[in-house]
Amino acid sequence: MTLSFNYEDTGDPICTHTMYGETEEELFKNAKEHGIQVHGYTEETWNKEITKNKEHFKNLIKRS
Repeated sequence: MTLSFNYEDTGDPICTHTMYGETEEELFKNAKEHGIQVHGYTEETWNKEITKNKEHFKNLIKRS
């Protein structure tokens, strides 16, 4: 089963990138890499963001 979520669904008005992973751990790892490489997050700012919003992000995960 593949898991995914789209940044646009998280409330980001600009980014429409979709992340994929076979597990939640892999999905969030891919989201973190995208956030750091494309959106300028640092390890510290990403960890704060994910801690604050992880349940919101989990609710947006699609399974296919």
